[in-house]
Amino acid sequence: MKKLLILLTLSFFSTQGFSASCPDGNEPTKTVSDDGSYFVYKCVNEEPLPEIVDEKGYVIVLKEDFSKPFKYKKIKKNIYKYEYFMPSEPFWKAFRDSMKIENEQMTITIKPGTRQWDGDERNGTERAEWGFYLINEEKLISREKYIRLSYEFKLPEDSKKLFQNQRTLISQLKHDGGKYPGFSPASAFYVHKGGAATCVDYNNQRDDKSSQIQNHTSIRKTNIYDGKWHKVEFILKLGREDGYCLVTIDEEKIIEKINYDNDLNPDEQLVAKFGAYRDDTDITQQITYDNIEVGYSSKLN
Repeated sequence: MKKLLILLTLSFFSTQGFSASCPDGNEPTKTVSDDGSYFVYKCVNEEPLPEIVDEKGYVIVLKEDFSKPFKYKKIKKNIYKYEYFMPSEPFWKAFRDSMKIENEQMTITIKPGTRQWDGDERNGTERAEWGFYLINEEKLISREKYIRLSYEFKLPEDSKKLFQNQRTLISQLKHDGGKYPGFSPASAFYVHKGGAATCVDYNNQRDDKSSQIQNHTSIRKTNIYDGKWHKVEFILKLGREDGYCLVTIDEEKIIEKINYDNDLNPDEQLVAKFGAYRDDTDITQQITYDNIEVGYSSKLN
């Protein structure tokens, strides 16, 4: 009874003393605190958080340093914002069994026979990947923006022989829709044979995937097999005639392309993927990731 009287008294003073509206003009929602001793007022549509801009002028929309529980969906349907996703059953288990987060780092260990798609066995490929959408209609980053994606990775020290022969891709920016199967990702980073990056030119045609120009460019200076952390950065703007792509490692420019065709299908979403994608091999490989960051800008910075 005493608590009821307190609540009634609080209700009287609250309605008299707190008549301010929310920024959208609506009245705040009133709820009782956990201990029942006071009321909590909250606007349903709160003001958006202020934009975080990095030192290069890009608005940051995602940061992943693996300091919190890694949550992902096992299917790409009904993805909200930058939620992480896996392939649907049963292929998500290949990622789960390959991934380990320890000391706020993600390590992916891909073993022979690891597959995440029913076509992998047919195509002679293996993978353990996760991803998130960057461009998705008007909900995320709009198509005319410059996208900056960066992350850190390291390979085991003196592991060159493990990455010498088989194609191994560890990150990619890829159209996700399936209208043009077999076409390469718009940009990707590889760690076999010393490492390389691509900025693919679809060459203003969509009938024959062999007509696309890979622009596969090797790393010239950086030793990626030294067991140390290395930072990769993509800057990408989609366009049929005004596409832009820059890939660097530790500020060493690997490749830059301007005014070319890198938007495979303007109606499809763009997805960022991390993890190993490779040709069939009997070798076990390991890649460790940290400090993934995504931002965008209206101009090239």
